[in-house]
Amino acid sequence: MKKILILLGLIVSLNSYSQFEIQGVVRPRAEYRNGYSTLRDSLVEFAGFVTQRTRLNIKFTKGIIKSAISFYDFRVWGDQPLKNDLSSVGLNEGWVEIAATRTLAVKFGRQAVGYDNYRLFSKVNWNQIGAAHDLVLLKYRNNGWILDFGAAYNQSSVAKFGTDYSELIKNYKTLNFLWLRRQFGKADIAFQSIADGYQKEGTKSTIYIRYTGGFIVKYKEEKWDVATRGFYQGGKLQTGQDVSAYYLNLDLGVKLSNKFRILGGFESLSGNDATDSLNKTDRAFNILYGSRHKFNGTMDYFSVPVTTKRAGLVNPYLKLKFNASKKVDIFADYYFFRLYGDFVNDGEIIDKNLGNEIDLKFKARILKYLKLEGGYSFLIATKSMEVIKGGDSSYFNSWAYFMITVDPVLFTSKK
Repeated sequence: MKKILILLGLIVSLNSYSQFEIQGVVRPRAEYRNGYSTLRDSLVEFAGFVTQRTRLNIKFTKGIIKSAISFYDFRVWGDQPLKNDLSSVGLNEGWVEIAATRTLAVKFGRQAVGYDNYRLFSKVNWNQIGAAHDLVLLKYRNNGWILDFGAAYNQSSVAKFGTDYSELIKNYKTLNFLWLRRQFGKADIAFQSIADGYQKEGTKSTIYIRYTGGFIVKYKEEKWDVATRGFYQGGKLQTGQDVSAYYLNLDLGVKLSNKFRILGGFESLSGNDATDSLNKTDRAFNILYGSRHKFNGTMDYFSVPVTTKRAGLVNPYLKLKFNASKKVDIFADYYFFRLYGDFVNDGEIIDKNLGNEIDLKFKARILKYLKLEGGYSFLIATKSMEVIKGGDSSYFNSWAYFMITVDPVLFTSKK
């Protein structure tokens, strides 16, 4: 803590020479879980708890240099014994960006990465801890063209010899990505490519690379907009197995009035067909480092391939947004879940239909630095959902939350 206070003192002393901002964030969230992410049964009871995000964000600009440092604390209310000081302060972000020219800049350090709708790369705002990557990012901006190229190489510790990453084998060891975007009138076209490498378990130097690439095309009119996304995934998994998978998405939004907006769409994440015993290639698409909570319902039943037992997912949905006032928005979403590929249980192919989910939510901006948010969701499952997720489909499954965000700017200085 003393080091943080010293750092703040140094920053404040630069008042006359720089631009900087200090922001505090306190975000407690209460949750009720009774069928969240997996089906309940007669042997379980509901879960109730409060988690809290606390952050101190510092932004600094001077000449061609921009920098940001973000400290965080995450806790569950009551997870520490009374009168015990258990340190839990960590670094959420710590990066520097240097503008080499008017069009070219380099950004390096620990940083959150997010593109498009956060499907493959997300800053992960719902998670109280967040997510960040240690990497170098090359940024190019010129005549409407946007180009980002990122590269990361991870190690678990300082070593004299070798590059073994076995201590953190579940993390990627290498990462390269490319983001290219250009707007043409009312159309917006982007290309995204990601190559992540994982060290093979049981080895010290074998790295298998997985490739993911595709296009995002958007078109927007005053009353309606459409977005399409398509990605292909190839290369090898960490186990050495070949992967060949794809992702498709279509969204169509319509502004019904100044207060109502409706959006319909679907996602298709390819998966394995259990009846194809001769196939040795994995067909399950992985959303990589994208948002989990934002998609496929807020009860978080589906995200990475293991959540559907690698059978994939087809998810049509319908979303309604109502602007109740200038400060209050109300949302109602419907999701239908269906397996992409055939799945076999006890020698029989199960029905692909998994169930339905309805999410109800509100967001209120009480003050510039005070926001309230809450929601209630419930899921109606089929027998097939029991096979994929466990539990008992005859029980009612629900989840609710209430969250307060206070994020005032504590100090700002501009010259």
